[in-house]
Amino acid sequence: MSFWNRLAVHGAHPAVLEEGGPGLNYRELDAEVERVARSLERWPGKVLGFLRLRNTTGSLIGYLAGLRAGHALMLLDEELQPERAAHLQALYGPSWVWQPLSRGPDALISSHGHGLFPLSSREEVVIHPSLALLLTTSGSTGSPKAVRLAGTALQANAEAIVAYLQLHPGERPVTTLPMHYSYGLSVVNSHLAAGATLLMTGRSLVSREFWAFCRQERATSLAGVPYTYGMLERLRFSGMALPHLKTLTQAGGRLEADAVRRFGEQARQHGRRFFVMYGQTEATARIAYLHPDKVLSKPGSIGQAIPGGNLSLERDGRPVEPGEEGELIYRGPNVMLGLAESRADLARGDELGGRLATGDLGRVDEEGDYFITGRTKRFIKLHGQRLNLDEVEKELLDGGWDCACGGRDNLLAVALLPGQAVDRLPAELSRRFGLHHSVIRCIEVAVFPRSAAGKLLYDNLFAGQLS
Repeated sequence: MSFWNRLAVHGAHPAVLEEGGPGLNYRELDAEVERVARSLERWPGKVLGFLRLRNTTGSLIGYLAGLRAGHALMLLDEELQPERAAHLQALYGPSWVWQPLSRGPDALISSHGHGLFPLSSREEVVIHPSLALLLTTSGSTGSPKAVRLAGTALQANAEAIVAYLQLHPGERPVTTLPMHYSYGLSVVNSHLAAGATLLMTGRSLVSREFWAFCRQERATSLAGVPYTYGMLERLRFSGMALPHLKTLTQAGGRLEADAVRRFGEQARQHGRRFFVMYGQTEATARIAYLHPDKVLSKPGSIGQAIPGGNLSLERDGRPVEPGEEGELIYRGPNVMLGLAESRADLARGDELGGRLATGDLGRVDEEGDYFITGRTKRFIKLHGQRLNLDEVEKELLDGGWDCACGGRDNLLAVALLPGQAVDRLPAELSRRFGLHHSVIRCIEVAVFPRSAAGKLLYDNLFAGQLS
């Protein structure tokens, strides 16, 4: 049985504690989820619902109720810009939205500050019965492209994470990542599956209130992307008194090997576990993990496949020879059904058969541990969100900017030809894509280098700019 249908089995054990809000045990959470799920029965069959989420109890209840009701859900940031939200609504035609009560009057039903609001839907497309979740990708929750996930994929990935992290009811993870982001959502799913206690907060790591909440509620684990770990170093995390913290997990992009060593050594000194992981939204968040015992000896590795999954390397559709580089291929029950770009795609079923070509190049050592060596396409990860450089470039060109985009994980570089307001572009990128200014670098160049065939030479253009 899926975790969202078996909440009550954990009885009176604390399920969720929200900073500044009431707590719920599993029996109480189950009752509230059931109440909201029954209100969703006013829409017969499977319909699409939007959820505008915060890290709150109310958001959690809406998410679980939507799954229990058997509807298809698209998860969005509560602070998504109105024009992008309207664009997604026009493309996908949801029947309802679950969002904070402050965003609209006359909710059909409410719970913990969130409410259910009907929308004018388009029902000409029958939604595939396997579809449970839509997670937007390409670095912005306003992107029309979404990963289509089955409920079985959510359950399989949650079970795999419970197994390799050895999760149990005594765990108390603090929500350092947003629920609408696949990695943050997998923290929620896996700990609910384990009957653990979620510590819900939307506070930033730089706030004193966040750390006070961690100490007060005895947080046992913390999850982060590379940007999170950069913040932790600036905050002198190694010297903090956090006696109950036992586990650190990292995913959402490559953490530099030196940083992996530093956090691995700190974890060893404090008697903690530090897991380096690799994943993609297209595989319901997690694909591989490096065991803590190997963090210091193999800081550049992503380790091996999660339980129930399989990793291999291919080139031109064929397995590579031992020691050679190839594209990383993942097979497992947590692989997406496929992608969607409009409501018509919601009728489609499984198009991948459990096989995901990750787009990452890699190699494997004699112990079966994998290493990422590059990418087959122009993607980078910023704060854990994947960004398609070609899509960013096209949107800027369409907006009148004469530019070219490059970058690496945690840095977006944009080159502009003379005569443009270079100093204004970072704010524009931040507005369009929700990026922090610290991951943006804009430069002015005299000319774009091109090959004899007219192809833009990105490596030449950004030489020396990505260090």
